[in-house]
Amino acid sequence: MGELENPEAVEIRFDGKRYGFWQRAEIRASVDDLCDTLSLSVTLPGSGDNLGITPNTVIEVLIDGELVSTTRLDSFSRAVSEESHDIRLEGRSLGRELVDCQYSQTLSGLSLAEIAKRLCATFDVPLKVAGETKVVPEFSMQCEAPANALINAARAANLMIYPTPDGGLMLSAPDRAAPVAALVYGEHLLDYEVVDEYRLRFSEYCVKGYDYAGDKALKGKVTDGGLTYFRPMHMVADKHGKGQGGCERRAELEKNRRLARAHRLDLTVQGWRFRTDNLWRLWAINTQVRVTIPQEGIDDVFLIGDRAFKLDDRGGHVTALTVMRRDAWGSEDR
Repeated sequence: MGELENPEAVEIRFDGKRYGFWQRAEIRASVDDLCDTLSLSVTLPGSGDNLGITPNTVIEVLIDGELVSTTRLDSFSRAVSEESHDIRLEGRSLGRELVDCQYSQTLSGLSLAEIAKRLCATFDVPLKVAGETKVVPEFSMQCEAPANALINAARAANLMIYPTPDGGLMLSAPDRAAPVAALVYGEHLLDYEVVDEYRLRFSEYCVKGYDYAGDKALKGKVTDGGLTYFRPMHMVADKHGKGQGGCERRAELEKNRRLARAHRLDLTVQGWRFRTDNLWRLWAINTQVRVTIPQEGIDDVFLIGDRAFKLDDRGGHVTALTVMRRDAWGSEDR
């Protein structure tokens, strides 16, 4: 993959100020979270100050001059000694309010995109929608985190909702485009880890609901044939799930997503960018890559589920990627 000849440092910008030269940095994003996370730290001579940051400060984070995250801080700490001080920033992108806040809202007869737009607008979180979404007959949450309701609704529609560099969210189908890059162990990959997280899997997935119009109970069940012991997961169907097929489909989606997360590859590549079409682009979630690891018998296309840009004054700058099989999101139903 290579690296640009003169990569710039991680830089933050806020209130007309710019601050760079961080010694340690990590900016992480995932297709399963509504906000990305930020961790920056540096040790400097002198006593230092608070940089003019307040609880209301919105910080733009740039890599090689390109925006990668727009955040508010969760914590800002300064450890001061006679000769130096340590600064550490921990934050999440603007979607964190959807995760942390408890809120109530009832909406009927709107598309999933319109519901997401209204909730995001309430918390001043930008939203982009790729494609059309179906009408949700009833959407209701009472004193709960908007993130949970949005993620469940998106998953029921077989869509993803994930953070974007401007601090907002993208509501989109999983990427089906051609792989943006090929990663071969011994050429592009610094290291890899094959992860089998068995605790994520269950022997059966059962989704239960009720058809009030037809006055009958609904149930859909699928099994994971890879588990031979009893380990069930029973779930209540989303209110907009309809019919026996809807329950069974939701159970199938839950099984497939958990299988994708349970068996995954953690990869490390040098630098923050890859080259395609004669351009250097930053690695991004919800894009596909071809991974080849001969000794593991792996030569296939995977979806980038997690991505973390990492900087260390000793180890340089690398990108950590978690990739999963795209067929976990097989349906086109929205």
